[in-house]
Formats: sequence, C-alpha cells, structure tokens
Amino acid sequence: MLPIIYIVFTGFVILIILLAYRKILHKMAIPARERSKKFMIATGFVFGWLAYLFIISLTGTLKDLNLPPKFPLLIFLPLLIGFLIFYRSSKNSSVIKATPKTWPVYFQSFRIVVELILLYTFYAGVIPESATFEGWNFDVLMGVSAPFVAYLFVRQKGSKGLLYLWNVIGIGMVLFVGYIIASSMYFPQTWGSEVPLVNMTFIEMPYLLLAGFLAPLAIFMHVVSLIHLRN
Repeated sequence: MLPIIYIVFTGFVILIILLAYRKILHKMAIPARERSKKFMIATGFVFGWLAYLFIISLTGTLKDLNLPPKFPLLIFLPLLIGFLIFYRSSKNSSVIKATPKTWPVYFQSFRIVVELILLYTFYAGVIPESATFEGWNFDVLMGVSAPFVAYLFVRQKGSKGLLYLWNVIGIGMVLFVGYIIASSMYFPQTWGSEVPLVNMTFIEMPYLLLAGFLAPLAIFMHVVSLIHLRN
C-alpha cells in the first residue's frame, strides 16, 4: 500500500506542476509554437529525471555505503548544481516573471502530505523516527505555515524580509531532514547505532521519489520564490 501512495501522490504533484506551468505559459505573449516547445522541454526534464532515478535505482549503486557516499553525489549534487545555475541565470526569465509570486509559497503546503508519508514510512520500518515529525523533523511546520504566509502577501501585510527568511528556513529544514537520513544511513554512530538505521528500501523506487524528487521540488519552489524577491 505504501509504495502505491508514493506513486499516486508523486503523480498528482507532477500533474499540478505541469498544469500550473501550462497556465503560466498561456499568460505569456508568445507564439503557440514556442509555448508548446517550452512545455515539452519542462515535461521532458521532469520525466527524464524520473527515468534517471529509476535507472540508478535498478543498478543498485546507491546501496553501496562505502565512501564517498553515492546517494549525495549522484542525487543531491546534480540537483544542487542545477539549482545554482537556474538561480543565477533566471533573473530575466519571462516564465518566472509570469509566475504569480504566491504560487511557489502556496505550493509548499504539499509538504504536509510528504511528512505524513514519511511518518508511515517510519511505521513500516524503513526510516528512523528521528526523520519524522515525531522525532527531529519539523518540516511539517513549513507546510502548515505556507498558506498563511502566502495569504499575508496577497493582503500585502507581509514584508519581503519575512518571506526571504521563511524561504531560507524552509530550505534549511529540507537539508536538515536530508542530513538526518544520510547520517542515519552512512554514519549511524551519530545516532548511537552500529548498523544503518535506514532500510535500503528507501533508496529504491518508488521510495526514492521522496528524497530524489519531492524534497528537491520543495527546494526548487523556495528558489523560485527567492528569485521573485531578488527581482
């Protein structure tokens, strides 16, 4: 049942993203052919990354716990480089300018569901309790606060400084959860254990969708919001 939840929820999130992107493109004063091209590129990137996750999961490379750590190098590092390039090159992006500033903030409410899925993943014995909101993971607060933060800016009662801080904290929350899971996997001694506290199932599909797609997506939305503030 849990694997099905991962697949269905990820599919729902992808559908929402692509529909939102399509609506943004239709707001832009560009030819239909260019809109179609941009949409196909974005769709290709999303499914290309999912295919990469699927293939690398099949190889079993991520299950090698010897140093250097394969999971951060093969999953997080490419995404980090991509996010940095995107942030530096998108200052004058017409797509970013056409995106309503509150959308990336409202979208972060999806993290409530992500945290519930993480909790049930712990109940299934796949990850440690410390990676859930019953432990040291407070990321659910970002999901709960997202609609209220966005509403403040719709009503023009929030400052840019507040939104900037909220975004930075949100990125930090995701990275901290990543640290909990990575250290529980590669350095379990940090948590008083001699054996990995993360079941290797977590780095197989469809569980890999959480760390390899949903968590990076949360960071990406924060980056989009920060670009709005910069502009």
